[in-house]
Order: sequence, then C-alpha cells, then structure tokens
Amino acid sequence: MKYLRWIACAAAISATFCSSPVLRAENAPPVAGADRNIKQAFTLPFKEYKISFPTMGVIKEVRVKEGDMIRKGDMVMKQDDSEDRAELRLLELDVNEYPIQAAEAKLRAAESEFQAKDRMKAQGAGSDLEWERARAERDVAKVQIEASKQELKQKEAKRDKQTIHVTNMTLLAPTDGVVKELINDIGSNIDPTKPVVTVVENNPLLVEVQVPALASLQVKKGETLRVSYDKKTWKDASVSFLSPQADAGSGMRMIRLELPNPNGDPSGLQVFVELSDKLLAAADGK
Repeated sequence: MKYLRWIACAAAISATFCSSPVLRAENAPPVAGADRNIKQAFTLPFKEYKISFPTMGVIKEVRVKEGDMIRKGDMVMKQDDSEDRAELRLLELDVNEYPIQAAEAKLRAAESEFQAKDRMKAQGAGSDLEWERARAERDVAKVQIEASKQELKQKEAKRDKQTIHVTNMTLLAPTDGVVKELINDIGSNIDPTKPVVTVVENNPLLVEVQVPALASLQVKKGETLRVSYDKKTWKDASVSFLSPQADAGSGMRMIRLELPNPNGDPSGLQVFVELSDKLLAAADGK
C-alpha cells in the first residue's frame, strides 16, 4: 500500500514539473536586455540636389522621368539653344588674326618709309617735318599691332562666354542618383531661381542613430557599426559624423553612419543598428 501511494505521488510531481510554463524552454520569457544593443533607425539619402538652369529659356527636350536612375554627366534636359548657337557661330567667325596681319603689314610699310626719310635726313636732304611724320606713322603702326592683339583677346573672351552659355543650356546630372521629382517639362519657361528637377543620391545611404551621450565618447569617425534591415543579414557602416551637441534632456547623442548601397535600395527604410560591446560597456559605466 505504501509502495502504491509512493508511485502515485511521484507521478503527480512529475506531471506538475513537466507542465509548468516556467520550466518549458519554448515558453520561457526573453532575457532582460537581450536586444539592448540593437537600435532602430531609418535610412536617409546621402544628398538631395535641386537642379536649375542658370539662365532663362524654354525647355526643348527632356531625357528623364521620375524614378529613373541616372549617372553623373547624363543629359537631363535641354533648353532651345538654336538662336544662342547662331550667335556663337558669328562670334567664332569674328575670332581671327586678320586685323593683326593688316597692322603688321602697315608697320612694315611705315618702317620702310621712316628708314628712307632717316637716310635723307642723314644726307642733309628732306625736311624735319617729313622725318617726324614718318617716325610717328611707324610708332602708330606698332601700337596698332598691340591694339589688334588686345581686340582679338576680347573677341575670344566673348566667344568663350557664349560657349559657356550654350553649354549651360544643356542640363547634366551632377551625380549618380535617382530622379525624385520632375518639376518642369517640355515647353516650360525657365526661372533660373527655381529648380527644374530633384535628384536623390542614395549611395551611400545615411543612417542616424541615437546613442548614450557619454558612451558616444568612445566612438570615433571612421569606426564601423553593423546595420541590418531584418536582423539577419548585417552590413558594415562607417561613422561619418558625431553631433557636436548631445540632447541634455534625454542624455542621447546622434551618430551618423554611411552605409554602402551598390544595389540602389531606396532611402527611408527602417534599419537596425548594432551597438558595439565597447559602446555598451561605456554606457554601463564599465
């Protein structure tokens, strides 16, 4: 009888322990602070460019649409430059050395005339007035050569200025990126004070994360922290900026990371930043 009661008691104790949620591993509560080294953040574009034409005009051609990926130097849009190119051709035709060559020929003739008058004077023939006039004509011819050279430089400067103006009527992408917004299209009159297109550069992406201010003193520019979209696949991101001012109220400080983005993932997505053991130790005062 005692033996039977002992077996029943043992069975009851075993059932109690096996069914207890405290002892079942799958139901055990998470360890306190298991994710304290993970901070939530969001990606930001590396830069956003609001591009405009430097001069007024009418858009003649548009090569992109919103959402397009573009490379630095790609043509984005173009103004109607037909009249400006015609003006450029006129200025190019005006850039020549004909005035210089004419001035040089005039100098040769004036020099010969002066030499003849000078020989006559040495022989006691001719008048002083004729000699002075010949010398003055020679000197004027020399000055005309320099004036023609200076005039040529001015013509070249005008041509170069017009060349720049015509070049600027074609809008090129200043960087690799994605067209976020196309503000003006074909036929639009351009206001040079307002942008015509917005381009976002997403490689690298920026990640801004808040960390304990005192602990952030252990972090230096160029160090790496791990970043993930799903807490499974992690990528290294380098520290590029530490805010010069911490938030006194929360005791936190912003750190900015640069995350390589060769696949062109969009900015604005949620990510997770893994704080280093060194940073956590500093936060714990160790």
